[in-house]
Amino acid sequence: MRRPRFTEHQRIVVAVTDSEASLQAAGVAAQLVPQRGELVFVHVLEVPLEFTLDQPAPDGERQRKAAAHDLLGRCQALAERYGVSSRRLIERQHIAGPAIVEAAERHRAGLIVIAGRQRFSRSGRVRLGATATYVLKHAQCRVMVISTQTEQAATALKVA
Repeated sequence: MRRPRFTEHQRIVVAVTDSEASLQAAGVAAQLVPQRGELVFVHVLEVPLEFTLDQPAPDGERQRKAAAHDLLGRCQALAERYGVSSRRLIERQHIAGPAIVEAAERHRAGLIVIAGRQRFSRSGRVRLGATATYVLKHAQCRVMVISTQTEQAATALKVA
């Protein structure tokens, strides 16, 4: 019997937000990385377009940065439970998608893991959000989208 071949990725970038889906994505990534591999947890602090990136932080950004440190700490604790080394990265950008792709290129990642919210178009096709779509189109490495269900999708599954 043939065993399935899985590609091992020495370095995996995991895009995280403060959502249950992101923590699930971190758990999946921790299971995919090989023993000597590394996870890079990336959280993007999105700066409103009316501010330049070199300007002082707008109101509320300090609280969001503290929350991001807490989130990344939880992700690292999850990685430690799997015996995987990890590092944390907070990116300050206008849009999350390009920041995630740039972080993956900078860290020479073989895979990006991102949580994407599942929505359905009128034709019944699955649609992803802008960040997941951008990452899928522009990443130079493989991308795994951990899809979450919305209430609408859960209802559709119950009916089917």
